[in-house]
Amino acid sequence: MSKIRTIVVSGGTHGNERTGVRLIKKWQDHPEIYTGLCPGIEIQTVLANESAVRLNRRYDFQDLNRSFSTTSLAIEGENLCYEINRARELNAKFGPKGKDTKTDLLIDVHNTTANMGLCLILSERDSFCMRASALLTREFPTAKIYYQPEERGMSPYFGTIAKADLCLEIGPQCHGTLNAALFEETERLVIRYLELVKLWNEGELQKLPGTTVDVYTQYKDIDYPRDAKGDICAMIHPDLRGKDYEPLKTGDKLYRTFDGKDILFDGKDVGADTVWPIFIDEAAYYEKKISMSLTLKTTEVW
Repeated sequence: MSKIRTIVVSGGTHGNERTGVRLIKKWQDHPEIYTGLCPGIEIQTVLANESAVRLNRRYDFQDLNRSFSTTSLAIEGENLCYEINRARELNAKFGPKGKDTKTDLLIDVHNTTANMGLCLILSERDSFCMRASALLTREFPTAKIYYQPEERGMSPYFGTIAKADLCLEIGPQCHGTLNAALFEETERLVIRYLELVKLWNEGELQKLPGTTVDVYTQYKDIDYPRDAKGDICAMIHPDLRGKDYEPLKTGDKLYRTFDGKDILFDGKDVGADTVWPIFIDEAAYYEKKISMSLTLKTTEVW
């Protein structure tokens, strides 16, 4: 990426993920927190799903963070649901999605119930996002990089209306609640990203040596075991709970049925003998039929 001139910091894309909600409300009340961090750069803040924020739930009618594909944004008609209309409003204000977007960088703050610490999600290998995120894994002990490659036009995520985006998944935190330590750490993280934008625009960040970092790349989502009726018939195994980013190998315990039987991981089922699961037992993913996201781990220099 060349120089960054416009930044959007968003929260409340899911209305019950309160860290981002409260961060944005705080910054809107006290813009002096961020206005001096990046001289010459326009920084805007936004509560993305205002209706869901008021309701303190993930969404009103449909997931706003699955409403930004070019197909969804092109939907015409009357009586469209709130999230479709809101996606179009946000796209008009901060986009439009594609090469003519008004936003260079979008930082979207989320919470997860999974034990993922500070998860830094990159949807493409943007040079600033890579360099800054790698450095921040050295500054923040729980920070990890999740690379989730997306074809930006088809991607449904809010951040992809910008030229580059960072999605921050902060956890573990119960949806609809707040955690003071995580809130403060998240605010420090976002501020550090903005400070690194300043260094990037000055050409100083590019001069630093590359950082060796572990990268967890999206591989495959898997569902819970289900019975003939389609009901979940097993839970995350106690030995796996909270073990996000740790290797899961063939023969390891994966699920436990309600009558106490263990189901083991078989790499043949997914095409990889060892994977690194994240979003383990994420509460919001039950409706999406996802028990965890499997990743492949590499060590790279960014």
